[in-house]
Amino acid sequence: MKKAWKRVAAGMLATVMAASLAACGSKGSGTETTKAPEATGAAGGAAAAGTLKVLMPEEPGAENSLNNALKAWSEETGNQIDMIIISHDDQLTKFPAMAKNKDLPDIIATTRLHQLYPEEFMDMAQVVDLSLFEDSALKIVGKDYKSDKISGLPRQFTTTCMYYNEDAFAAAGVEAPTVDNPWTWDELYENAAKIQASGTVKYGFAADVSRARYDILMYANGGSLVEKDGDTFKVNVNNPVNVATLEKFVAANESGVMPKAIWAGGSTDNPVEYFKNGDAAILLSGSWNYNSLTTDVTKFKFGVMPTPKGSASQAAIIGGEALAIPENAAGKDLAVEFVKWFYDEKNFKNYIQEDKGLSSLKSVIYEPVDEKAAADFKILQNEVSYVTDSFMVDESSAWRTYKDNEYRDYIKRAVSGEITAKEALDAFTKELAESSGWTTTQ
Repeated sequence: MKKAWKRVAAGMLATVMAASLAACGSKGSGTETTKAPEATGAAGGAAAAGTLKVLMPEEPGAENSLNNALKAWSEETGNQIDMIIISHDDQLTKFPAMAKNKDLPDIIATTRLHQLYPEEFMDMAQVVDLSLFEDSALKIVGKDYKSDKISGLPRQFTTTCMYYNEDAFAAAGVEAPTVDNPWTWDELYENAAKIQASGTVKYGFAADVSRARYDILMYANGGSLVEKDGDTFKVNVNNPVNVATLEKFVAANESGVMPKAIWAGGSTDNPVEYFKNGDAAILLSGSWNYNSLTTDVTKFKFGVMPTPKGSASQAAIIGGEALAIPENAAGKDLAVEFVKWFYDEKNFKNYIQEDKGLSSLKSVIYEPVDEKAAADFKILQNEVSYVTDSFMVDESSAWRTYKDNEYRDYIKRAVSGEITAKEALDAFTKELAESSGWTTTQ
């Protein structure tokens, strides 16, 4: 275990977590025990019950679907819940001490601990049938970086996706793409410019200021950040495909079809707000925004469209939170009981319906009552099929433990015109190679 602590500095890990597709929780900590009604055995006597220590990243509210699932299990089984609150970032610095002091929770809701320290967690193939899960979600959210071990089970995941202003499209005479007939990225830029020219919106296209959103353009064109090199990796950030992708992204910002100030670092405006206000016709963001858009968008009708194709394929990036069981947890047997209960099809269906998110089980999907929302969620769930092999290789390298925000910052410098696209990617390639000890492909 000591080798594992030495592999990755705590400061780097905190940076990794800050960039995760999953949202981080509050930094408060404490415990709360939920008591269930006393269970009775067949003879009418009290049945044996235990206490499950659960580590959560934030204080759960009344609408927290995982917490409500824990309560339902508690009431059904007679077990109690001892809740420990430690944010995702703080988990990274506190978990080593918890493991060293043998003061581990029985189950953890986490985005990275199980992948960074897989030797500390159970192999979940011993707990449930892994064939029940969406393959991409299982591998990206649950898999160990260094092997094929599944050290966590995805209980929720999110995907990058495209939203569009239906009214603006109609006014400009632009027909939205479909899953069977998607646009190319070139067509997206062209149609965004057409809609903008119609005067119905200020910008044709806006994207979250996140390298994870930008990277789907790169993956769609067949690019990658690293390449596998035996048991290690080579840095591939500045390859010609990636440079060409960034040059086109810079040109879209320069042309005014995108709000350049945002990606150039001249504004802290949120592109999601641009879309909500009707200022942007198309938004590249994520599935986690769907429910808030449903509430907040009142000026127009919006929809979800499939991710465009690049020169190689369509692409999407997924992320999320897993449930992981420490191997040395005192109550790991009780944690296994909960996990089996939680991923039972009936129980997970109840969870997903309350969570209103994407499902990690193949047999279960969120089914909104509203027909339009149900159609949108089918498109969102389908985005999982666009996860590329190159993204999965990049994730397996854990490159973000060496450098992370620096990559996005170099992209922003290219958009601002401070440096060229090639200069930006050359510079980050050098930094990542020096930090990781990997060689480069260029």
